Order: sequence, then C-alpha cells, then structure tokens
Amino acid sequence: MSLVSAARTLWRRGAPAPLRRAFAPALLAGIHKSVALGLPPTADPPAAGPIRICGPFTGSHGIARSAELCARALESLGASVERIAIQEGFDPVARLPAPAPAAAWIFHLNAPELPLALFNLGANHIRGPRYGVWAWELPAAPRSWLRDASLLTEVWAPSRYTAGAFTGARSPVRVVPHPIIAADYADVRPAPRRHAFHAISLFDVKSSAARKNPQGALAAFVRAFGDAPDVRLTIKAQNGDAYPGLIEALRRGAPANVEVIDEVWPQARVNALIAGADAVLSLHRAEGFGLVLAEAMALGTPVIATAWSGNLDFMDETCALMVPAGRIAAEDPQGAYRGQAWADPDLDAAAAALIRLRNDPEIGRRLSAAARDKVASLLSPQAWARTLPAGLQALLAK
Repeated sequence: MSLVSAARTLWRRGAPAPLRRAFAPALLAGIHKSVALGLPPTADPPAAGPIRICGPFTGSHGIARSAELCARALESLGASVERIAIQEGFDPVARLPAPAPAAAWIFHLNAPELPLALFNLGANHIRGPRYGVWAWELPAAPRSWLRDASLLTEVWAPSRYTAGAFTGARSPVRVVPHPIIAADYADVRPAPRRHAFHAISLFDVKSSAARKNPQGALAAFVRAFGDAPDVRLTIKAQNGDAYPGLIEALRRGAPANVEVIDEVWPQARVNALIAGADAVLSLHRAEGFGLVLAEAMALGTPVIATAWSGNLDFMDETCALMVPAGRIAAEDPQGAYRGQAWADPDLDAAAAALIRLRNDPEIGRRLSAAARDKVASLLSPQAWARTLPAGLQALLAK
C-alpha cells in the first residue's frame, strides 16, 4: 500500500463524512499541484520504449474493458505494450523505481482518479507523452476535469459528444473511439433461446442507473407486450448491492415475463447473452460512447437505442432502430450528474420498435448485417489507429 493510500484509509476511518467532504477539494488540489510540479516535459527525453497502458484491468466495468481493448488493439497492430494495473483505490501494482521512458502512456482513468494514480506511480518517473481516455456523459464536464487535463499531453474522448464536454480543457482534446476486435465476437455461442422473442437491457449500477435508464426499458417493453408469456425481457445489472433499493424497485415493477439479474458475469457470458437475444434495448439518457451497443452490433444482435450522445458516432438508422428523444433536466439520485440536461427517450417509439422486431425478423437480419459492416469500417483496430496522434501512427506503421 502506498503512503497516500495509507493516509486515505486513516482519513476515511477516522474523520467524519462531512469533514471529509469539506476538505476533499483542497486535498485533491494539493495532489494535482504536486503532480504537476513533478511531471517531466513530454518531449524531454524523447519518447522511447513500449506503450504503457494504465487502468483497472481486473474490473468488470466499462473503463476496465476499454483499457483491455486498447491494449489488445495495439498488440494486434504490432506495438510493444505493457499493462500497469491500477487496483481498487487506484493504487498501482508497484511504484516506478526509476525513470520509465515510453513511446506513450495511456491512462484509462477519469479525471478524479488521474492525479492520485500519477502521484502513486511517481510522477517524476513518467517519461513520454501522456494520454488520458476520459468520458463525461453530460454536455459540459466539471471544471476540475478541465483543470486536470493540464496533466496530459492530450485528452482522448471516445466520441464527438464527449469531446464537446471538454471544451475549455487545458490540453488538446482528440476523438479516439474504443476499438472493437472482430475475433472476439466471431465464435460466440449464443445463450439458449426459451422464448419467441427475447430482449435484453444491460447496465452497471455504479455507472448511474438514472443515466442508463433501465426503468425506461422496462416501461417500453411492458407497453409493447404487457405480460405476454411468449416474450421475455432480461435486465442484466451488476453492482446493485451499492443501491439495493433500486434493484428491488425494478423487480417490484416487473411482470412475470421480465427478469432482473444483479450479478457480475465474465465477459464471455455477457457476450453469450447478447448473442442469443433478439434485441438489445438501450434507452439511455446519455452515453460517452456506448461500448455495450458497439459490442452488440459486432455480435450481430439488433439494437434499439436512444438517438442521442456518444453512440451516434457509430450508429444510425441504417444499422439500428433509433429512438427519438427530447431533453430534460438531469436528475440522478446517486449524485453523479446534476445541473444540466440529458435525453428523455420516447417510450412509445421504443415500444413500436420492439414490436417491429418481434413481428418482422427480416428487419433484424438486415440490421445485423449492416451493424457488423459499420463496426468493421469505423471501429476495427486499423480504423481506430487512424484516429491516434501522428507519432503513434508512425510507430505502428514501422
């Protein structure tokens, strides 16, 4: 455990919550200042060595998934990659013992975690350009995020929508989507079918249930099919123990043809669930990218999704059923988002899209083929590499 982590543990156990909240901004600002003073200029010494990717590789959430996809995409293109796992609490596996030159450092950590991770690693030892993969799901990121961008050579936003949220950041912002590796989805064995029509909706409670909007998916499904026994909606959640009342509320409001699962599954099992479904339903209020949707498209499962935010970079009416949406004030009982607007998807339109897929399987087949083509053209490792900085593109071309 690092010195900073030990201090954080003592602070959390010994200080009252109101006191911790009051002093948190000053503490974080102090860490930011310390890191900023210790970081070497990115051009001194010249970039050399492997590409080092830092992130929570062992997690089950989207940030962990994106870090691994980035690493594997680079490896598929011939790059030398080193993974540095950032564990829970954002402690590195080992502090860098000496200056560590790299062709690039890519941090799959959002702004609140980045300064502490740099501090724990040893900011003065991080040599080479530094890129941070950040996603903020409302139109404007917090000011602290814009400030912390100064610790990076560039911020990499996974979509144009998210890039817009970083207007005013203290470093350049580049749109770099998450890569999709086709081989991961080529031989997935679909989960067994037990109903004439099976829709699924997936979300992580820690990613804000209000943003992911499983209640909207449930309401649209019930509008479409009521409690008809030959159709099924599976709402696949994880990390519901953090907000148990939310999962229980979903279950109480669900008819017998809706199943709510709250478990952490390995990615292979998630892929099998998606591959065996007739539709992935995402009535999200905002997505920084929409990785589950891109993976569903790669698996050939038709997608019904809100026509708003990050997923619009790789999804349109040619390859998915798009649900129109108005705008409403962002309200998040979990406290992650507030003070701006996000989407209010049309539940009647979503219900109509479900009925279309149920009644006309040919629509699903057409969308499936178009979706696979779209992902291959926009999100393959080769297409992804063309969005990278010129120096990394030159490295990959060698």
